[in-house]
Amino acid sequence: MPGGEPPARFAIRTRLLATFLALLLLTIVLAVTGIAGMRHNQRALDDFEAGVMPEIARVLELAEKVSQLAAVAPSIADSDMQSPSRSDSQLVRVLLGEIRRLSGDLPTRADSRLEASAMLDGIDRDLTSLLALSSERRRQQAQLRSQRDTLDALGDQLFRNRVRVQREAPSLQSIWSTLVAAELADEYTTLGRSEADVEALWVFAQQAGEDRRLPALAAALQALCFGDDGAFQLRRRQLRTERQLSTVVQLMRSHSTQLGARASAYVGELRKVSTERRDTVRGTVSSGASALVLVSALSVLTALAGALYVQRVLRDLQAMTRTMTRLAGGDVAQPSAAITRPDEIGELARAFQVFRDHLLEKQRLTQGLHVQGRLLESVFHSMNDGLSVYDATGALIVWNQKFESLLPFAPGVLRLGVPIGELNAALPAGATWRAVAADTAARLGRHRIAASAELHLPAGRVLEILSHPMPDGGWVAVCRDLSARRAMEAQLRQAQRMEVLGQLTGGVAHDFNNFLSAILGNLELLRNRLAGDGPTAALAVRAHKAAESAAGLSRRLLVFARRQPLEVEAVCVDDMLAEMQDLVEYSVGPAIEVRIDEGLPRLSVQADRGQLENALLNLALNSAAAMPHGGRLTLSIAHAAHSACVAPAGEAVVVRVHDTGHGMPAEVQARVAEPFFTTKAPGQGSGLGLAIVDGFMRQCGGSLVLHSAEGRGTTAELWLPASRGGAAAAAPRVAIRAGGTAARVLLVEDDDSVRATAAALLDDLGATVTEVASEQDALASMAAHGPFDLLVSDVMLGAGGDGIALWHRIARDWPQQRIVLTSGLPPEVHAQRSDWPATAAFLPKPFTRKSLEALLA
Repeated sequence: MPGGEPPARFAIRTRLLATFLALLLLTIVLAVTGIAGMRHNQRALDDFEAGVMPEIARVLELAEKVSQLAAVAPSIADSDMQSPSRSDSQLVRVLLGEIRRLSGDLPTRADSRLEASAMLDGIDRDLTSLLALSSERRRQQAQLRSQRDTLDALGDQLFRNRVRVQREAPSLQSIWSTLVAAELADEYTTLGRSEADVEALWVFAQQAGEDRRLPALAAALQALCFGDDGAFQLRRRQLRTERQLSTVVQLMRSHSTQLGARASAYVGELRKVSTERRDTVRGTVSSGASALVLVSALSVLTALAGALYVQRVLRDLQAMTRTMTRLAGGDVAQPSAAITRPDEIGELARAFQVFRDHLLEKQRLTQGLHVQGRLLESVFHSMNDGLSVYDATGALIVWNQKFESLLPFAPGVLRLGVPIGELNAALPAGATWRAVAADTAARLGRHRIAASAELHLPAGRVLEILSHPMPDGGWVAVCRDLSARRAMEAQLRQAQRMEVLGQLTGGVAHDFNNFLSAILGNLELLRNRLAGDGPTAALAVRAHKAAESAAGLSRRLLVFARRQPLEVEAVCVDDMLAEMQDLVEYSVGPAIEVRIDEGLPRLSVQADRGQLENALLNLALNSAAAMPHGGRLTLSIAHAAHSACVAPAGEAVVVRVHDTGHGMPAEVQARVAEPFFTTKAPGQGSGLGLAIVDGFMRQCGGSLVLHSAEGRGTTAELWLPASRGGAAAAAPRVAIRAGGTAARVLLVEDDDSVRATAAALLDDLGATVTEVASEQDALASMAAHGPFDLLVSDVMLGAGGDGIALWHRIARDWPQQRIVLTSGLPPEVHAQRSDWPATAAFLPKPFTRKSLEALLA
């Protein structure tokens, strides 16, 4: 430094002395200012007291005026015959004027604390209500006096003609007495009882003809009894007015009491605040003056002591400067000489010791970073997802082992610095990018790196590539194998398609059954009429058989859609196979050997036997189609103590159908149970066989399992829950018997062709049929011609209403009426509705002449 060490020491000393001098001057100024401020507070307190006392006087005067106004209110309310006296009215006006003047002079704080404005508004409203109610009361009393005069005149008339009145109209005299008592009633209940007595007496008088014997007296009493100006209504209004007057007077007294209480509390608060403020200010002034004098003296002493202390501190600082110079030169091993001092210089020395320790700690941290780097590298290479990092130019910087295993690059392709374009070119032939996101993670010239994309490899694998930008350029790519997840998504979509197709099939079968009802019914009628015409009758018979086959197809479609109810029974499987052997042999043809394993145990299942036989026959026909040049078909049964192929998992019976045909490849086996999927030539198969079998098995709580390989044949397994005891009885269908062929039948059907066909069949059976198309028409027919011997209604009436609602309405209004519900869907489907009647009889569509005859039998 040009000036050397002494000038620097002199400058520091000068600055410190100047600081202490400024401190001394500020202390003196503070003392003078404090004393002046305290005296000013004393003057402000005196001014506060001068303003508080008038405010207290105004508040007390306001409370007194409100109390006087509340005292005048009862005299105004009690004025009966005339308006309030002039002195009362003049006093009210004067008091209101004084109250408003005092309220306007109040400060905002006092008005808010006392709520004077709101209370005065309430008093004003109450006073207005009081005057209005007092006027109304005087008017009502005048009307009441007029009625009393009329009653007195009628009383004189009754007294003069008391003999005639007692003989010809005693009820009128009782009515007069009740009216006199009602004029004096002071309770609503008493008045109500009197009014009820008068009404009863009037009814008796009219029935006895008393009003015709004394018409003038009856007319006068009737005018006094009834109408808005009658004695009872007038007395009620007078009682209501008196109660309202009492309420208004109480409100005004309450306002006066509340204002007085608030005024007293507010005055007390003002006085208390005034006293506290005066005492506080005086104490503060006294103690503040003493404290300021003391602080000033202490400041002077402190400044003098500080000047002496500066000399010693400067010597210690010079020693610390020499130590700092050595530390700056790299001498980290030398400790500070003043490290044990308890003051700031000691803290400074200890701070330099901390710097030395930090240097040593930095060396240890560097070693730790190397260890953590090796740990991060281990985690990087053990991740389940492939990870690769690229710089801003698209060159590969680093990648893990999973990335190398997921992407099928040739050896040597993955290397440090390889461009992203070269990696894309090295992908196998047939690899395609799909589902490329619009978001961009990075840009390479005119090309962009999408934030997400899917890479589809030729072997069927699907890889998801997620890219994230880095702050300094480049991006990080995460590669994940989606093959397993996409397979599960495909299975879910297949299940959803099956569900939708099942719903569509069920709806088609329902409409198909409606068509078949008309077709089968008309064919039966036509067949009966053509009984003598051989060739034409044969045509009708063939058409009828075709329609019955169509009905069977509809039932099988409902099985596929799992809407066809099962007629469950205990089925002995080995007996059933033995009985079916001839049918199976005939169906598969002579070139195929049919074998049923001997020595089978007697196992039973709970199932619909007809549907189970159809399922086995369907499987046998499929096996026969797989053996066009002959082969062997083996039917066998096995028992499993526990199997997951049934729901719920438990004891099961499996029926196996094994053939020695050509088998199925994996891709065909994966789709063989799909509806309408077939490997046969067009027109040779519907593709519904195995789908219906699969639907039937699921409906039974079992499953269809296929094992097949090309050149090794196929084994189809029907897994069913084992039977324990008798089969659960099917839901009973109650037969409605009309009691004879001359029955009267009400037919409710919205489909014109079905309704006409059913009516013709019932008419052919000798019944008298009334046809309607809607719920409302059915109710109208029941009201006009009911009840009938039998009512047959479709469940779904379309725009004509609802058959179930009709069932409930008729069951409520005509409980003896016999009702049969019919539908193209089974009752189990309709039973899902909350209002389905469990005891309802049901006739499934398509119905025939035989089923209708059973209802009339």
